Amino acid sequence: MNKSRFLDIIGHWHGKRIGVIGDIMLDEYIMGKVTRISPEAPVPIVEMEQEFSVLGGAGNVANNIKSLGGEVILFGVIGNDEGGKKILNLLRERKIMEELIIDENRPTTTKTRIIALNQQVVRVDREKKESISQEIEEKIINSLENKIKNLDGIVISDYLKGVLTFNLTQKIIRLAKKEGKFIIVDPKGRDYSKYLGATLITPNEKEAQIATNSDENFNIKEIAEKLFDIVKGDGVLITRGEKGMFLYQAESQVFIPALASQVRDVTGAGDTVVATLALALSGGANLLEASILSNLSASITVRKLGTAVVTPEELKQILPEKLELKDGWIFFK
Repeated sequence: MNKSRFLDIIGHWHGKRIGVIGDIMLDEYIMGKVTRISPEAPVPIVEMEQEFSVLGGAGNVANNIKSLGGEVILFGVIGNDEGGKKILNLLRERKIMEELIIDENRPTTTKTRIIALNQQVVRVDREKKESISQEIEEKIINSLENKIKNLDGIVISDYLKGVLTFNLTQKIIRLAKKEGKFIIVDPKGRDYSKYLGATLITPNEKEAQIATNSDENFNIKEIAEKLFDIVKGDGVLITRGEKGMFLYQAESQVFIPALASQVRDVTGAGDTVVATLALALSGGANLLEASILSNLSASITVRKLGTAVVTPEELKQILPEKLELKDGWIFFK
């Protein structure tokens, strides 16, 4: 593996179309400065200087795919409210295609972060986590059935906000497999049988520990193998923060070290990982090559404040000249 090979993959993923299905959120940011403590309670007073909104959750996955040079169709649910309108406007601005269902019985999931001096002071969540109705499920699967032949692959972005029910998730996976499309899942929760048949799942270390009921002294290879046996796909990629990633496949298990970088904000790093994985696979990469590229993308995202995206130019700038696989470890050269 060398820089030329990775440049070839990035070149081939341009214009590939990925379907993203999952929990769509609006991430709101209120930026300001703290000058004093409130006389009403021992809390800081933040004087607002700037506020803005960005796509979060599955929306951030879609935004990352678009930023990396791919095309995307976003499937999911929003409320009939101001948050939903903001999401639709943001999608139009980014020229992201959408097949969104408006659910009158739930608000648009919105996370409002108040930040002062580059530090998050507090976060306010507005959401409803109850499962969507069977009627909404059917609308989502019908939309996917109408579009799937034009897709190169599927990303399932699960934040346990009620959209990806067990039934809907399995319908999506069965449909994708029937049409010969890969399925990447960013999973949540304890029951990974929900993702049975997915090509690749990408839990972080804590999520993998919870899903396998492992204690603090867990063995990374053992919990990856347990998840692999549950999902019965092609691989399990466990993201490990500053420790990098671990890719488990039936024939090989590989540790991918993190790139040394200043971590500013980990918000949305997992979204960047699955977006890069999807495009890399659509561009002809194998799972190991796709995982390495997603590791590099994540190292860029965590240097940025808030829910961020990565561009092909940024990724190309940090591509190593050569990589070596030795004794189950990737070495950057």
